Amino acid sequence: MNTSPQLAQRTEVPAAGPLLDRGAVLARLQGHERGPVHIIDPFKVPQAEAVEKAKILDELGCPALILASTDYESFEARMNPYVAAIKEVSSLPVLLHFPPRKGSGFPLARGADAVILPALLGSRDDYYVWKSYLETLVNLPGRVDREDWPELLLTVALTFGEDHRTGNLLGTVPVATTTTEQMDRYIAVTRSFGFHMVYLYSRYAQVPADVVRHFRRQLHPDQILFVSGNVRRREHVTAYLEAGADYVGFAGALEHDDWRSTLAEISADRP
Repeated sequence: MNTSPQLAQRTEVPAAGPLLDRGAVLARLQGHERGPVHIIDPFKVPQAEAVEKAKILDELGCPALILASTDYESFEARMNPYVAAIKEVSSLPVLLHFPPRKGSGFPLARGADAVILPALLGSRDDYYVWKSYLETLVNLPGRVDREDWPELLLTVALTFGEDHRTGNLLGTVPVATTTTEQMDRYIAVTRSFGFHMVYLYSRYAQVPADVVRHFRRQLHPDQILFVSGNVRRREHVTAYLEAGADYVGFAGALEHDDWRSTLAEISADRP
């Protein structure tokens, strides 16, 4: 049974203010020019390659760099030096985007500027819908000194298309797109609780552009709309930006030897 928050269609819920005060990273994302954002899997991409990519992305004026992976082991041992090496050569905010684990919550790395905290509204397991948030906050004081706490970006994360890997790990069920009823419920939750961002993702296909348009029309202007999944060419980025996305994530497009050429093409200005 899906345990995500359910709102009756006729229920009027007043929009709340932001759950946390706006910080520097959120302000940057809300005010930066819309465009592509690179996502690096630090458990797949060598550190030296990530450092080189970070330098180029900084020169291109990208808004941020996201480090993300569905799977991870020995997180701090891998991530602390990885983040430090990137921060040494780049001024870009480094955002972490990793699933939580029961017993500890979302993983943290020293030096990260922000953590994307996904509320998986489409999960059958309420831990991934909301309990992971509370567990992270309870454990945070004992894990990181207060002055080093990363900014927390509260995010509604939704998956589209078949994705058994994420479903088996996190209990997610793909969002239905044949009607807008389910999407409208999720949008109502997003607006009512003042989430900072909505993250739309498809592992094996692409999020339909019409879905992006639907979310953009109903979200608050300050709520960031992020789309990713199988973005490999500039035309994919352009289509999502024209549909209303603020940022378009791309990862696998640069996981090959000639990634510099691909990066130049994806980051090029639209004609």
